[in-house]
Amino acid sequence: MLTDAPRAAQAQRSCNVCGSRLKQPIYVSDGPVSVTSLCQLYRGQAEVFFCNDCGHIQTAEIEGIAEYYDQEYRILIDSDEEDQLYEVRDGTIIYRTDHQVSTLLAKLELPRGGRVLDYGCAKGATLRKLVALRPDLEPHLFDVSRMYVGFWEKFAREENWAIYEVPRRWHGRFDVVTTFFALEHVGDPAASLRNMGRLLKPGGILYGIVPNVFTNQADLVVVDHVNHFSLPSLEIALLDSGLRPLEIDANAHTGAFVFRAEQPLAPVASRRGSGDLAQVAESIAQISKYWQNLGTRVREFESSLSGNARVAIYGSGFYGTFIAAALRDLKRVECFLDRNPFRQGKELLGKPVVEPDALASGVNAIYVGLNPAGAHRGMAELGWESRNYRYFFI
Repeated sequence: MLTDAPRAAQAQRSCNVCGSRLKQPIYVSDGPVSVTSLCQLYRGQAEVFFCNDCGHIQTAEIEGIAEYYDQEYRILIDSDEEDQLYEVRDGTIIYRTDHQVSTLLAKLELPRGGRVLDYGCAKGATLRKLVALRPDLEPHLFDVSRMYVGFWEKFAREENWAIYEVPRRWHGRFDVVTTFFALEHVGDPAASLRNMGRLLKPGGILYGIVPNVFTNQADLVVVDHVNHFSLPSLEIALLDSGLRPLEIDANAHTGAFVFRAEQPLAPVASRRGSGDLAQVAESIAQISKYWQNLGTRVREFESSLSGNARVAIYGSGFYGTFIAAALRDLKRVECFLDRNPFRQGKELLGKPVVEPDALASGVNAIYVGLNPAGAHRGMAELGWESRNYRYFFI
């Protein structure tokens, strides 16, 4: 699917966290098409900027972003159970929602009968599984689209959900507000954090997860991810919203920061975040260079294949989609391979998504569309050593 939503006429020039003026982009995609977080092709270039004052990284947002999330951003909406694959552990698939619930329960002491709001919840899968384990909790949901109501009504009362705006009666109501992979999408994360802070009781906890571009480098070039937080910029954003950061954990969730912040009993004086901005800038420069060159590397491997080579792409997520978009001739790709049962049987860019064991004989080459941090390990787990494939690892 090619999304034709127009790019804003002029890229954002002010940092979404500290308001500083941004300079020239550190990354501009090398072709006329970019890739969204839903693995759709977007007609337009991704432009990414770095803030030298707070270490925030941001992408110029698409025009009409509110309408996009209200009407077009249909994530995991085919069923209650549909989910993203988090990892394969000893041959067992671990889904992202299950990992999010177990991590939350390990990090938070939820009060008996506590009120919990999932802010930017989509279908609210994490909260639904949480209250199944803790039925004493009172679930609340908020999102900027009506398309998920059918999921909410299965586990929450209608008076406990809100769309587009949260009601004033919710201010100071909640023991815990959660936000799972939402802040990267919003054009004004500072306003969203202030809103979440107002909803907490004194002493209440904001618990969230955002992508970590330093351990999941693909996040830098996801065209509808406006914000890419560094540790310093996330800490500053929390402080400036009036919250007291308690923890920013880069290890509890692969490729993400898990953070906890408290609505303090007394005001917190804003201060600069911790972290080495020079190191952040150096790391981001390296990641930008990597992505700037990746399309060329994909096409060089493509050119090295014989004219009758049969190829497949392993991974039907963002990395696999990026590879497909970079190819000169997508017609040579027979299929995408994916271990996630919820992806199998679907199509991506007109190609079937099949389980790895169903790969047809005669395929010569595999483009590996997995996070480079675990790609070689993931392919080794398949036991394909005896197969004479040519591999392209990104």
